[in-house]
Amino acid sequence: MMIASSQPNPAMLHSELQISADGLLSCRGVAAHLLVALDTFFRRAALRAGAEQHWFPTLIASDTLGRTGYFDSFPGSASQVESTTPRRKYLLSPAVCYHCYELLSGTEIDQRVVITCSGKCFRSDSSSNDGCHLWEFTMREIVFFGSPGFVRDQRESWMQTAMRWAEGLGLGARTELANDPFFGTASRGKKLLQQVKELKYELRVPRQSGAMMAIASFNLHEQFFTRAFDIALGNGEPACSGCVAFGLERWAMSLLARYPAGEALKRVESLQ
Repeated sequence: MMIASSQPNPAMLHSELQISADGLLSCRGVAAHLLVALDTFFRRAALRAGAEQHWFPTLIASDTLGRTGYFDSFPGSASQVESTTPRRKYLLSPAVCYHCYELLSGTEIDQRVVITCSGKCFRSDSSSNDGCHLWEFTMREIVFFGSPGFVRDQRESWMQTAMRWAEGLGLGARTELANDPFFGTASRGKKLLQQVKELKYELRVPRQSGAMMAIASFNLHEQFFTRAFDIALGNGEPACSGCVAFGLERWAMSLLARYPAGEALKRVESLQ
């Protein structure tokens, strides 16, 4: 069945997948199955590694985002929601992991807590002109809390695992040190500090244009979020946190740029 788009000037990346001028992706047929297969694969891997599955709403309270420092880190990127009924002000969630900090707010946790969650995210970043930025996208995340050593070990293990998957899919990926105002301000000093501490890595793949596109990120938050949400270990010290995020649409875009849709789906389904 052919589906006609009502969006102006959609970017045709594949016969079954397109992105509108406003950064909204739609797909059908095997391409749609590919997105489901990717999330299923990542979820099962997280569960095998001991993560607990959680499901969160698409909306997130404005005061929760305020505690994360989001409005300072990403000014003008939040997508507003208008309603006259809720008691709190809400926005469309820019990242699924923010819900995890609110979930554990004010609690004392064991030495190791690992959560996996997937959901729609919204980032209205008008400054991005890389040709692959989406306003709405889907993230599968794995969020871990515990001692500094545990969090670093988790991040390192998932980096190695994700690279192995990308190599198995023939994506030509490489892991690169990155900086991002994911937490804290975006000042030059903060960016340099993130690089020195190696707080953020990205898994990047080459696009047809030759530019690199991030398909996953691996982040150490240290105690930034846990102090903001009062999440402590059994000894009373603030826990550390980190997360791994897989951008489902970007994995699909990368695969469909290299293989016919059916072959891309078979490659994902054959991953171990």
